[in-house]
Amino acid sequence: MSTYYVQTMPGVEEIAWLEIRDRLPGAKFGETVFAKEQNGLLIFSYEGETDDLFNLRTVEDVFALAVSLDKVPRTKQVLPQLTELVSSSPEFQQAVDIAMALRSEPGRPSYRVISRLYGSHEVYRKQLGEAVERGMKARYPRWRLVDDHAQLELWVNLLGSRLVCGVRLTDRTMRHRFNKPVKLKAALRPSVAAAMIHLTQPADDDLFLDPMCGSGTLVMERRYAGAYRQMLAGDIVYDHVQAARQNVEALRKEPPTDFSTLHADAVRLPLATGSITRVATNLPFGKQIGSPKALQKLYPAFFRELERVLLAGNGRAVVLSSEYELVKDAVRACPGLEILTGYSIAVLGQWGRIYIIRRN
Repeated sequence: MSTYYVQTMPGVEEIAWLEIRDRLPGAKFGETVFAKEQNGLLIFSYEGETDDLFNLRTVEDVFALAVSLDKVPRTKQVLPQLTELVSSSPEFQQAVDIAMALRSEPGRPSYRVISRLYGSHEVYRKQLGEAVERGMKARYPRWRLVDDHAQLELWVNLLGSRLVCGVRLTDRTMRHRFNKPVKLKAALRPSVAAAMIHLTQPADDDLFLDPMCGSGTLVMERRYAGAYRQMLAGDIVYDHVQAARQNVEALRKEPPTDFSTLHADAVRLPLATGSITRVATNLPFGKQIGSPKALQKLYPAFFRELERVLLAGNGRAVVLSSEYELVKDAVRACPGLEILTGYSIAVLGQWGRIYIIRRN
């Protein structure tokens, strides 16, 4: 087995493991590591093809694990230790071999080092990167150290007493996977949208709805999650409805079938009772909407409508919000709804929670 790690938005690493477990047969969980409020890291082993990892939707980047150290001293002793591992460990060589097998550029290989440091240490971030560079120079004296456009990117993360170093296997296209013709502010990250869609447990007979679709990121991700019977995107703002339609229809896959948009208020949907099996939506929270009074009015009305349109006994909704008490109070007031679990994640610098809700 080869050892990898994926980088996610903060808090999404637990959901990413659910996707990896489902998509990569035989994958073995390692651990999760938290990089402050920047990223989550999930370490795992997999014996299948490396290309399989590039189909993951809930992650931002994929790395081959090169160096992994626990209980690292917070002194300068970490620097020669890191250099030695980079210059001579077989694990580091294996990670480089995995990455180089994906590269086809002619000429001398080039590399760059990205370093991140969180917590109190005697060393600086720059020194951490230089320790990796010394090891690379000793191991590959003919390779070129460059500032940009390198064949290989080496990322070294010193997170408190935990050190994780990897060779990046993906590029920015994994994080920025959609070329939306119409962009709106505060749109969901595609990886977060994919995490929410995965939690809906997509099925071929889904009647799927995002009643507050914005620019359509959630319905775009549902398009990639597999077959469905019908997919609906709704919003009270007409321009949002139009944006979602244009963005979904511009996907690289074949044009979506059985896709419709609704210019409608999420608390008064023009849908029959029990007509929807799956819902995923990003509720307004924080500064996304005017006064707190508006939220206090919106949430109870929305969850009552959610209770109405979801299919009893099989309906499932995944919603994102930072208004924890408003969500819990609104669900309690709906006897047909039940919160199964939730995942805390960071979105646009603000912590929120993804709730999984069942229609009883």
